Amino acid sequence: MADKKQPYIVGVLGSPRVGGNVDILLDAALQGAAEAGAAVTKLALNDLSIRPCQDCGGCSQTGRCVIRDDMDQVYEAIERMDGMVLASPVYFGGVTAQTKAMIDRCQALWARKYLLGHPISADGQNKHRDVLLVSTLAGDAVEDIEGIRTEVRYFVEILDSEYTELIFPRIARSGEVGEHWEAVGQAREAGAQLVRSR
Repeated sequence: MADKKQPYIVGVLGSPRVGGNVDILLDAALQGAAEAGAAVTKLALNDLSIRPCQDCGGCSQTGRCVIRDDMDQVYEAIERMDGMVLASPVYFGGVTAQTKAMIDRCQALWARKYLLGHPISADGQNKHRDVLLVSTLAGDAVEDIEGIRTEVRYFVEILDSEYTELIFPRIARSGEVGEHWEAVGQAREAGAQLVRSR
C-alpha cells in the first residue's frame, strides 16, 4: 500500500498586528495541524505586496491574474494546499483590508473554475479543501459577525471547501486571547481536526 501523502496546511494571517489575538490563534491552529502530521506554511498578508483587483478581465481568458506581485505566493500555496487556516479579526463588520485584497484577487481562481472549467490545484485534480476561520471582535452582537461569515462563505466556494469557524467575541486588547487558554486550546484542536478530517 502506498504511503498517504502528507497534508499541506496553509495559515493566512490577515491581521496587520503580529503577535495579536488572531496571530496567537493562528499559531495554535498551525501547531495542532503540525502535531496531527501536516506540513504547514504561514503567510502574513501585511508583509506581502498585494495590489487590489483591478477588474480588468484579464483572468477571464487564462484563469491567471495579469498582475505580478506577491499574490503569486498565495496562489501557489492555494494551488498546493489541502486546507487553510484563515485568520482575520472583524474590522467594521468584515475581514481586514489585507484579507479582502487577497480574496478579491482570487477572482482569477473563480474564472479558472467557473469560466474555463479548470481545476485550481497545481496537479490538475479537483480536490476538497477545508478552511478554518479564526477571528476575534471587540463586541458580541450577531450582526457584527455576519459580514465576515458572508465574505468567507463566498471565498471558500471557489476552493470547493466547507469551512468551520472559531470566532471569539469581547476580545479587544492586543494579545488578550492568549490569556484565555480555552480559546488557544480550541484553536489548536481545530487545527488538528483540519488534518484528521481529510
